[in-house]
Amino acid sequence: MKRRRGGGTRTCEHVLASLTDYLEGALPPARHRAVMRHLNACPGCARRLDQLRATIAALGCLRAGTLTPAVLAALHAGFARERERNPARRRGARGRRP
Repeated sequence: MKRRRGGGTRTCEHVLASLTDYLEGALPPARHRAVMRHLNACPGCARRLDQLRATIAALGCLRAGTLTPAVLAALHAGFARERERNPARRRGARGRRP
């Protein structure tokens, strides 16, 4: 994980917390450019972006009622575990998402 000099900010965590907003075009222009620069320089974060895009593509083609309640519950639980493991993502949501 990269750290900025002086501030100790975890750059990768901040970028990962911004990926959804980055894909949605919801970042301010300067932040969008900063995330894009980081993604171009950081293979790990670029890989996570690719995984997110693949997940969106795979789940986006599903129709309502396709997944059983058990599968939906497992997906929700997995996403909740990921949020717990990565506190920067919770902060990055800014209360806009459930």
